[in-house]
Amino acid sequence: MRNSAAGFVMGLLVGAAAGVLLAPASGVETRDDLRRRMQRGKEQLRELEVLAEERISRLLDEIQEKTQQLLASGSELVDAKRQDLLEAIQVAKRALAEEREIMLRSRRERQIEAESGESED
Repeated sequence: MRNSAAGFVMGLLVGAAAGVLLAPASGVETRDDLRRRMQRGKEQLRELEVLAEERISRLLDEIQEKTQQLLASGSELVDAKRQDLLEAIQVAKRALAEEREIMLRSRRERQIEAESGESED
């Protein structure tokens, strides 16, 4: 955008200079013609500015929409992972409880065996 605007202004200046040097018109006519061309150039620059502002506005709207979509999907992902983690914790707690029960049974059985071994002596 910067290069095209600079090229436009440069072209405008070169055209104006060439018009002044090569024009068969009088000084008053040439000045009026230059004023009209400068006015036309200003209007074109304003139009370009309005178009650029519209594009920027659309881009900002799109960025905001995409950001909201990403945040929503990120929130859904966090909720899903949180649920997975809670389920994994529940599975681990059940497995731990089962192992604890197995250890307690094993300890009781050894105690019973030890007590029965003592009573045989």
